[in-house]
Amino acid sequence: MKIILTVLIFISFLFLSCSSTETDSESKIIDEYTTIFPNNDVAIELEEISNAIKLINNLTFYKVYLFYDSTVTNNNLDDFDLLQKASATNTVSKTSSGTATIINISGDKVALLTAAHVVSYPDTVINYYDSKGKQSEYIESILYKERQKIYSDLPIGGLLKIIAKDDKNDIAIIGNSFKDIDPIRFPLFNFNFGNAKELKWGSFVYLLGYPMHYKMVTSGIVSNPNYNGTGNFLVDAPINRGSSGGLVLAIRGAAPNFEFVGIISSVPADKRFVLTPTNPSRDINFISGTKYNGDMTIERISGIKYGIGKIVSVEKVRKFLEENKTTLKNQGYFIKLNK
Repeated sequence: MKIILTVLIFISFLFLSCSSTETDSESKIIDEYTTIFPNNDVAIELEEISNAIKLINNLTFYKVYLFYDSTVTNNNLDDFDLLQKASATNTVSKTSSGTATIINISGDKVALLTAAHVVSYPDTVINYYDSKGKQSEYIESILYKERQKIYSDLPIGGLLKIIAKDDKNDIAIIGNSFKDIDPIRFPLFNFNFGNAKELKWGSFVYLLGYPMHYKMVTSGIVSNPNYNGTGNFLVDAPINRGSSGGLVLAIRGAAPNFEFVGIISSVPADKRFVLTPTNPSRDINFISGTKYNGDMTIERISGIKYGIGKIVSVEKVRKFLEENKTTLKNQGYFIKLNK
């Protein structure tokens, strides 16, 4: 009887030890970002998150002053009659599109997070003549920004303005005041802000945005985590134009425990120049290999290198919001993050 009791106590000890080990193991897994494809259904959560992201379009107009064979330099830019020296003037527009996420609603103020390069255009752009392959001191053209419009698919026109931005780290808060704010028309991103520095090689992430104006979700694998010491990382996701500013989400432990870990910043691209017909007629059918005798224009074409995306870390977003807290509050935006 004494032997049997000893065996039972020993078995019980083994059982408790195994249970304790299993619990510790599960606890450890829950506290880390997963490197495997989620084995639970996350469709409901992804749909909820997707409702909080918005397509934004930026339209900026510039007044252009051209100087043909001029002697205008930076030294006489302050000349009051400078613009009268222009050989010609015209107006050009620059457009861009991207993704923004509603991260805060303060009264009638709605704040969205996006990438700065989507909405930030310089007030003045100066182009110089070339001299033997190098930039000369003589100005070829000056572009002055006249007006800028940031459109979104939010209600009542959806016009937005820049509230705060950091061009160096590619982060911006845009927003505006709206009437009759409700959760259906203004769905708020309500998931935790995570820690990108905890991501590892092979961590699994979701990316949401508006590539080519289509709302889409895709996935990727993290490479080179925390490559600059501030949490930035790379992903192998198929990112396209319009994805900039989109959300990057990781899963802590088991799905659907999503955490925000960064925003899409950029993808590598190559640039090349091609000759194209100037103002070709729409009814002309160009045949490959034939000779074209009309006027030609040099056009720059940028090609995206798919499969490599740079991500701005959530740590940088946190720091940006902290550094701009006063600026945001002065304009009525009281942004509190989910920890």
